[in-house]
Amino acid sequence: MKKTIVRDLIHICCVFFLFLLLIFSLIMEAKVLWIYLLIIAPPFVLLSIYTILYVKKKIIKPIKYLSSEARFISAGDLSRKIEHRSNDEMGDFISVFDSMRSTLYEQQKQQEQFEMTRKNFIDSISHDLKTPLASISAYIEALQDGIVSTPEEEQQYLKVIENKVAVLTKLSNHLSMSYETPDTLSLSSQKVNCYSWSVDFLSDMEVECAMKGVVSEFVNAVPDSDKHNIWIDIYQFDRALQNLTSNAFRYYEKYFSISVEIRNDQFVIVIKNDGAKLDNHNLNNIFERFYTEEEVNEKGHLGLGLYISKTIINAMNGEIKVKKEAEMIQFQIVLPIL
Repeated sequence: MKKTIVRDLIHICCVFFLFLLLIFSLIMEAKVLWIYLLIIAPPFVLLSIYTILYVKKKIIKPIKYLSSEARFISAGDLSRKIEHRSNDEMGDFISVFDSMRSTLYEQQKQQEQFEMTRKNFIDSISHDLKTPLASISAYIEALQDGIVSTPEEEQQYLKVIENKVAVLTKLSNHLSMSYETPDTLSLSSQKVNCYSWSVDFLSDMEVECAMKGVVSEFVNAVPDSDKHNIWIDIYQFDRALQNLTSNAFRYYEKYFSISVEIRNDQFVIVIKNDGAKLDNHNLNNIFERFYTEEEVNEKGHLGLGLYISKTIINAMNGEIKVKKEAEMIQFQIVLPIL
């Protein structure tokens, strides 16, 4: 484009000069004509050169720069800012072009964030579906194999299965929240009595440990006369604790325990297990999304469980802490009481 425009300008100047020469030759004598040509030619040539250089600087050079930047845009790189320091029409044009690029870049980032959010949500739901499904399968297998010896035990097993089915039902209902992330978690909180919740939770865990053959210890230090309450979303809180206990069962070797108490006007749940291989300097990383110490992820552990648990507990104005001594790891969940 550059060569074409410059060449055309030179042609126009030459034609115009020849046209003037023809006009003057028709109305002037030869001697006078040469005098006028000597007077007119130098300014005309200088003006022509100035015009060409001006067009080259003000039009051709900006267009060449814009064309170069457009190649990056066509290649998918929208992050490069297009700058042109000029207050003329060409500067306005390039500014509008850069504004269009900036808008497209923001839309590109939003699309990338949307895709990442959607993938994270699908991974999260897939992770959460596996736990109750595996639990239901184990309970049904136990009932089919005749492991249950009394009608009371059978009812306990059926109750746990019913609870897990309810969790799956709620998870399927939450698939409509595919645009949400744990950071924008919507809660349906209600007031729950600390003692009643502790009894139900520890009872379910006792049955689950018996099913898995896990040697366990449960301590409910909340007295039955205690009137304190917690403000929680029961489903989401169960989801958080299920992730924590599933993680504990995965690494358990000989010891697993859960204790519940009221301490310093706070509701405290402590989950302990042995068999932890995690290094102390990595403790701060375990709540990060997709963090896992397992290089080969054959069992589908995507590093989402603890991240989800922390997000849920924090959304309820609670806190979760972790500490490790030797191969014993302890998770402490603290919730404010009402």
